[in-house]
Amino acid sequence: MPLYYAVDIGGTKVEVAIGNERGELLDKKRVPTPNLGHDDAVLDGVADLLRSLARPGDVAGIGIACPGPLDAAQGRVLNPSNLPGWHQLPISEGLSKRLGGLPCYLENDATAAGMGEWRWGAGAGTRNMVYITVSTGIGAGIIAENQVVRGVGDNAGELGHVVVDPAGRPCHCGNRGCLETKASGTAIGREGERRRGESPRLSATEGPVTSVDVFRAYEAGDPVAAEVVEGAAHWLAWAFGTLTNLFNPERIVVGGGVSENGETLLAPVREKMVPYAMGDLLASVQLVEAKLGGDVGVLGALAVAVDRAGRVPG
Repeated sequence: MPLYYAVDIGGTKVEVAIGNERGELLDKKRVPTPNLGHDDAVLDGVADLLRSLARPGDVAGIGIACPGPLDAAQGRVLNPSNLPGWHQLPISEGLSKRLGGLPCYLENDATAAGMGEWRWGAGAGTRNMVYITVSTGIGAGIIAENQVVRGVGDNAGELGHVVVDPAGRPCHCGNRGCLETKASGTAIGREGERRRGESPRLSATEGPVTSVDVFRAYEAGDPVAAEVVEGAAHWLAWAFGTLTNLFNPERIVVGGGVSENGETLLAPVREKMVPYAMGDLLASVQLVEAKLGGDVGVLGALAVAVDRAGRVPG
């Protein structure tokens, strides 16, 4: 059985793994995300990390999951807003050259995570599924009739940058009032911090209020935290209802750090979706928590390698 390298690039860490087509990870490692001072230094570091993994068999390819925007066809990271300095990085070509010509396949991180959940997680067995990551940002991976929806530039699924309030706060993408500014983990924490003086529980938080603090206060019955969570749930319900109408999925799978709150988040979102999705479509969709947990990034990258190596000449 062939093996594959997986590389998951995030704003704070780079995680690599080696695994097989059954989604079994044989070894994995992580390091802090390096700032891009010189392309060769970053690429050398990632290549060395991959070489350090246990390698009990032949490696058929490398899957890379990275925040967009990307030029996936050219294997190039363009200018992700949460990766300062990672501009125009030729990551696929660079890693391939350093690793004996292994084929490399670059994918948007939310799309990759969606592929992992579809293949081995909460979306297994579906033909039509949408994966949503709700964390520092918000992104989507879309599966329609067993096909990954990538878009003309391989950057489909930027749900977090759909403008929901044109008069809202500025977003790091350059627009105003994006969904990320309303319902991401960052936005929940920021709103909790703004209103901490109204809540004795939030006021007692050491340091800036985070989404974790807000959800803890919410579960303890804090009315201010409840308003913050319900507000975020409203915007997520709007987004999920819109996706339900657009794609008629069997399942919406919610991952990312904020999803770890489980039904504390999903229950109000499910309730608030009613006015935003057509009745028959809403009745046919399940809103569920992701299953792959902290491994979703590398398993998503692994799914990219398994999928692409099987249909693209190496």
